Amino acid sequence: MITCNGSGNPDAVVLGTDRRLRALSLVTEEEGALIRAYTDKHPSAMKAGNVSVLRALQGDTIKTYFLAGTEDDSQERGTFREFDRAKKIMAAAMKEDVGELAVYIDTLDMDVETLIDGLLYGNYEYNQYKTKSKSKVLKNINLITSSLKSKDFNTLCYVYSSIYEGIYFARDLVNMPPNDMTPRKFVDTATAVCTGDNIFVEVLNKWNLEKRNMGGIVSVGKGSMNPPQLLSVAYTGDPESRDVLAVVGKGITYDSGGLSLKTRAGQLNMKSDMAGAATALGIIRALMLLKYPVNVLAVMPLAENIPSGMSYHVDDVITRFDGTTVEVKNTDAEGRLVLADAVSYAQSKGAKRIIDLATLTGACVTALGSVRTGMIGNDQEFMNRFFAAAAQVNEKVWQLPADEEYERQLKSRVADISNVGGPEAGAITAGLFIKHFIQENTSWIHLDIAGTAFRDKKDENGFYGATGVGIKSVLRLLRGDK
Repeated sequence: MITCNGSGNPDAVVLGTDRRLRALSLVTEEEGALIRAYTDKHPSAMKAGNVSVLRALQGDTIKTYFLAGTEDDSQERGTFREFDRAKKIMAAAMKEDVGELAVYIDTLDMDVETLIDGLLYGNYEYNQYKTKSKSKVLKNINLITSSLKSKDFNTLCYVYSSIYEGIYFARDLVNMPPNDMTPRKFVDTATAVCTGDNIFVEVLNKWNLEKRNMGGIVSVGKGSMNPPQLLSVAYTGDPESRDVLAVVGKGITYDSGGLSLKTRAGQLNMKSDMAGAATALGIIRALMLLKYPVNVLAVMPLAENIPSGMSYHVDDVITRFDGTTVEVKNTDAEGRLVLADAVSYAQSKGAKRIIDLATLTGACVTALGSVRTGMIGNDQEFMNRFFAAAAQVNEKVWQLPADEEYERQLKSRVADISNVGGPEAGAITAGLFIKHFIQENTSWIHLDIAGTAFRDKKDENGFYGATGVGIKSVLRLLRGDK
């Protein structure tokens, strides 16, 4: 929980420190003397970006002070650097097993939104399957300031709490093991959570998918005992408008590669291949709390890509929802197959703007690592607005080229299009495959989150697992639309 200028008895305090030690006016004389003595002995504690831990005995209890350096900070307010500083503060608090944290914002010389964003980003852990584990998540973060109006401050805290409700929800879904997070379990979770007068849920089972010629989703899911599903959740925040943004998320709940089998190492963490679907659902969860006056359709194609005697094959030709035929040259290029049906379905429901999110290619990881999400699209103005929105909420994106020459790599000798374009420019050709199913009058953005959706190794702050990337960016875009 995050509160503003609340009362309580925090067991830890965050103070910004510089040579003037302005923060000392906020603590007792005894506490101030301890902090001054510490910074005199450790002047690096005042350097911007450093977070030092000072423990002081007060009666029978130990109080912890996190000294966040602000000296000589030449970075612009609201930058990614400030976001990292806030995450570092939260990481230190969780490491110290803090229960309630008081943050004196006015001493930190940071953008308030960025500070809140970074603190909430790190205040998460996933230990659902640990039988003996004590949670390190902070129960309360109390933000203290005299420079903001209480009403505005409380609104800001509510907005970010709502956003992170969606992010934490998405992270939980991605972090679940694939034996529990099946296509059906994803649907059941969504239907249990997504309720309300302005929420409409539709589920297409395998029979419905076959009837609608959604050959991509059906084919990818053929090898598994857990049948494929197509889940759509419509949020109607503006009933008077016909404008709908579709958020399409890849939902491969486990990806073995199918008959084009991945290596053992390549299968590790493939439970995260449904991160796009989790992001789409997380956006809906946040909108239910934020109540933005916008209309959003989340479409999530769900399947397991598992080899068996029933699996689809290399050299198969699949007929899609829109009638297009696709030659399968690699069963491990399955994400684009399910997304093609999903974007066609979204357009049939009236969506004129589409953002698809997918852990789509290893090629994008090779190109951009875990730092930036790859972006491709057909509407530069739409992409520019998304890029700006992502930067405002500390999510890094990089636009990939979409030259016609890349599209030619997808030509097939036996069908309308092939599902792979060869060994070159794999992230680009994967995105352009989806573009093939986008109508001329539809604005479309594809986000390859293969490198940014899941951290398979702990980062510098100890964060591991699903990130919920993309939720903040889409919500900021939606907030800016109205």
